[in-house]
Amino acid sequence: MAIPEPRSMMMHSDARFTCDKPQVTASDQSSLTKPSINKVFLKMIAASIYIPKDNPKRPRGDDAHFISAEEQTIGVADGIGGWIKSGIDGGEYARQLMFNSVLALHKQTKRGEHVNPKRVLQDAYDNTNAQGSSTACIITLSATGYSLRTSGTLGTTKDNPSVAEEIEVEVEAGDIVVVGTDGLFDNMHASEILEIVRRGTTEGRKDSLMEQCCNMANLALYNSFDRYTDTPYSIASRMAGKYHKGGKVDDITVIIAKIED
Repeated sequence: MAIPEPRSMMMHSDARFTCDKPQVTASDQSSLTKPSINKVFLKMIAASIYIPKDNPKRPRGDDAHFISAEEQTIGVADGIGGWIKSGIDGGEYARQLMFNSVLALHKQTKRGEHVNPKRVLQDAYDNTNAQGSSTACIITLSATGYSLRTSGTLGTTKDNPSVAEEIEVEVEAGDIVVVGTDGLFDNMHASEILEIVRRGTTEGRKDSLMEQCCNMANLALYNSFDRYTDTPYSIASRMAGKYHKGGKVDDITVIIAKIED
């Protein structure tokens, strides 16, 4: 999706993005430098925030993600919560998958190879032993530095990443990439997301990526508790012949990356 200035792209782990004392984790990688192994002409800086839904029995939620500065790669996974009916924590599968993705990244670069998102996901999948399944998306700045490569799998039946969809998108300096899980994209329309990006990048107001992540996550959280707002989730429910009014309470992961020269 493109807008005049800056351009914005949105990706989420489905491959098709104030509760009481929420546990929030956040990271800011705004000082990333160009990795030597990929020799990119552009670089990707990123920040993230994670707000798990309020559940004392499972305080870590089902989402997991990483930002790898050296490899110019980010990843996000959304564990399938339905496994809890069988006594299985889908979030543990997502966390292992992302941890193993980082290990796979390091292995590729140590061998002198450029990052291949699909191979990263395959290697991580092969080494993840937890029960459950997860959606996942790996995004990397290509070796040339002029495109983003992404690979993602639905994983609802623990699909092998060999069937993962692969996408390559050309990028240029100034582009903004928004990555998230259902907690973001079920509760915020594309227009709302783009408005936060626009406000944060206009002249006279240069919000940091971390501030934009917080603004986006907070609005998604607010919408998730609003019983009257018309959200993407409620619209999709009506289209499926079901009735659901308002937002959907869920784990919220937001990653915002900017392409710079």
